[in-house]
Amino acid sequence: MFKDLSMRIFLGHLVAYVVVTALCAAVNLWLSPGTLWFPWVLIGWGVAVAVHAFALLLRKTRRRERIFIDRKARAFAVHLFAYVAVVLMLLFVNLTVTPKVWWFYWVALGWGAGVLAQGACVLLRKRKAPASAARQAEVKQVESKSEAAPQARAAEAKAESLMRVSASRSAYWREGRDRAGVPPALRRRPGAPLCRSARAERAGFAWSQ
Repeated sequence: MFKDLSMRIFLGHLVAYVVVTALCAAVNLWLSPGTLWFPWVLIGWGVAVAVHAFALLLRKTRRRERIFIDRKARAFAVHLFAYVAVVLMLLFVNLTVTPKVWWFYWVALGWGAGVLAQGACVLLRKRKAPASAARQAEVKQVESKSEAAPQARAAEAKAESLMRVSASRSAYWREGRDRAGVPPALRRRPGAPLCRSARAERAGFAWSQ
């Protein structure tokens, strides 16, 4: 869990929220206990933390619905969640601070128009048709071949080098054995012709060996 960057960012956000709101509560209760203002910080920042958590939940949930796999649909869901949460918070503020003057619906109407426009763009657009199974299999086969080709060439070059080394070693030891097992009288310089008797004696010596 802590290896994921997005999860670490959210945990940092949550820890900062808890620490700062606790400090605000301590300052509020120490300096002005008769006027409580830290709950507004708690509510406002809490909405931001809730939106962050909702976005992370949609991103990390391994489901195949469109809201989880489509990036634009997921962004619209997060926007809608933030809109509802903020409007409800403003309604609470309106009811507690200025109950005689209703003003929160102006924010709801203006922001709601933007949410509706985004929803129309996301939900009414046509999705691209998925590729056929044959096409997907062909693409996978080509990718597997392209990945396996360098490995096959490396293995072939390694086998060829091993064969060359083995052949050179066998020739070296064969030449050394022949020179060590042949009597000095039957040895010859490389390239010099052998007479018939010398060839016969060498053949008989090799047969006896």
